[in-house]
Amino acid sequence: MKASVFLTAVFAALVSGNIWAQFCDDTACTKNCGISVDVQNPNCITHEGNRKSVTFHQRDIQAYYLVFSPGPDCDCQNDCLHIQPANNPCMDLTTRAKAQSFRFQVTTCKGGQQPGTGNNCKPTGLLGGNGTNGTAFQA
Repeated sequence: MKASVFLTAVFAALVSGNIWAQFCDDTACTKNCGISVDVQNPNCITHEGNRKSVTFHQRDIQAYYLVFSPGPDCDCQNDCLHIQPANNPCMDLTTRAKAQSFRFQVTTCKGGQQPGTGNNCKPTGLLGGNGTNGTAFQA
């Protein structure tokens, strides 16, 4: 009985596994890629700001989103990207909002004023007439 419980726990850990990503300095995910970060960890990623791409070690990722924050500590979100690396594990970030910090989340990227959804940064007046950078959100 104990052996089957142990084997079940080991098998579950292997199946669930971590999903890893790396931020890189070029749009092809080949130059100066940082350390691998766990996509399933919702904490703020603080030292990857101004990167141009992100690459994923697994291609069968579903229902994860990359949240962009203009500040260094994920204080708000000004863009969000649905992660879909099935055909290409490298995602170009240069067409997205500039970010100093990132985080991964499981919920959607729909706009709104609640933390973790859409663009919830306070307008600064420096980015345009409506306080946003014009980046569309993907759901």
